[in-house]
Amino acid sequence: MYILSLDFGSTNFKYLVLSISENEKETNIDLVGKGRNAVTDFATFILEVLNSYNIDKKNVEKIVATGTGSSFLGNDFDGIEIIKVDEFNAIAYGGLVLSKLDKANVVSIGTGTTIVYSDLKRVDRIGGTGLGGGTLVGLGNAVLSDVSNEEAKVVNFKTLIDMAKNGDKTNVDLMIGDINKGDIGNLTVDITAANFAAINKKANKYDYVAAVLNMILENIALLVKAVSNDETVVYIGTMVSDEYIRKCLLKISEYTGNKIVFVEDSEYAIVIGAWEYYLLNIRKNY
Repeated sequence: MYILSLDFGSTNFKYLVLSISENEKETNIDLVGKGRNAVTDFATFILEVLNSYNIDKKNVEKIVATGTGSSFLGNDFDGIEIIKVDEFNAIAYGGLVLSKLDKANVVSIGTGTTIVYSDLKRVDRIGGTGLGGGTLVGLGNAVLSDVSNEEAKVVNFKTLIDMAKNGDKTNVDLMIGDINKGDIGNLTVDITAANFAAINKKANKYDYVAAVLNMILENIALLVKAVSNDETVVYIGTMVSDEYIRKCLLKISEYTGNKIVFVEDSEYAIVIGAWEYYLLNIRKNY
């Protein structure tokens, strides 16, 4: 039998296909495949996944669904029961299982950002912000349309990050070093004093995108610092799978003081968390 675990985000669907077999002594679980698709019709998406792995619908035990889009689903799909897992639980379990920590603050940077604390006995949402990957795409493209003479065109997420790598935010942001001769307490001269407050003649489109990305990441990290306790912070999400993003967050953590951890498969953390929550808290009760 198979189980599909699905994360229905606002911009992407992510999935795991797992095979599960049981006997009197043990339950065997194997990962058959994983992937992501742009948001599309639910039925079309499910059938595409099943066809990709040559799976007959009658051999699917359950569909486990999480993410904001799962709220629009019914209780079954063509006779297959749909089990819905609260997204905060999926975030917590994904972050803790992948990091192998017993407790942590888990920060999911998706289209927006959610912060939860969990020790697997309880899951508490402790903060969040509308800043995230959606902001980078939306604001990044808005900025580019103003600084480029080319006809406006939508630039995707990965291209914007690549542009930021080649930009210099100090040509756009006012830095501590611009207003003070030295550090101010633990604020070093290379820390932002004010976003977009020092636009100068040298600024180009790469600098603007770098400044947009910096504004998003700094403010997420500062919010995490404000709402979190002394527990380790685990970052998950598609945005965090990029090595450059990780380097930026590590740099910011030098002055926020949070101990941060990145995990493998961070873009699949929520769909993994949904599966783990279902396996540990729901399936055993059936």
